[in-house]
Amino acid sequence: MDERNFNVEEHLSKLPVKRRNIDTNKWETIYADYLEVKWRMVWFRTENTERTCTIVKDKILDTERQFAYFELEVTDSKGNTEIGVGSETGSDFRDYIEKAYTKAYGRALSALGYGTQFSPELDEDERIVDSPVSKEKEKYNEDSITEPQKKAIYAIYTSLGYTEDKMRELIKERYSKSDSKLLTKYEASDLIDYLNLLKFKSESHKID
Repeated sequence: MDERNFNVEEHLSKLPVKRRNIDTNKWETIYADYLEVKWRMVWFRTENTERTCTIVKDKILDTERQFAYFELEVTDSKGNTEIGVGSETGSDFRDYIEKAYTKAYGRALSALGYGTQFSPELDEDERIVDSPVSKEKEKYNEDSITEPQKKAIYAIYTSLGYTEDKMRELIKERYSKSDSKLLTKYEASDLIDYLNLLKFKSESHKID
């Protein structure tokens, strides 16, 4: 492989993705092209050999309650900067710390445009660690929040004691949208991570 020319096709794998068939209204499994975060990182480093920077802006590692949160800022050689966040728990992943870091890194690379056309998301289960959205912003913005994400958001914000009005204010402030129904999958996943972080901090405060 030419060090200056990353061949995406050589590193694609197949990912099982559940989709609802609109004709039969049944869930079906298809296999979509998928580019793992490790290869997105190689692609990024191949095309950005100078003046790149990755900064951990914030992190929480609580091994007792098995919770990890990362906020990474990634800058390419052209000076473009994007931030990715990710949180995971030990109940979901044994290597939850690594998974949280990878999720944050993958999202930052996604925002910078690396490999996002090869990163399908599961409609039933949004737990793919490195699952950013489609590469083109327009197409990505049409990828709407899923029902499982809506349920997850509702469950977390009610456990925090938040009202619907408070959630609308939060969504308007973070995403400039009036309702969670208008969020994309990516925004919904980001919101779930943010609410999980708030929940963790709230529970930590009670214990302290």
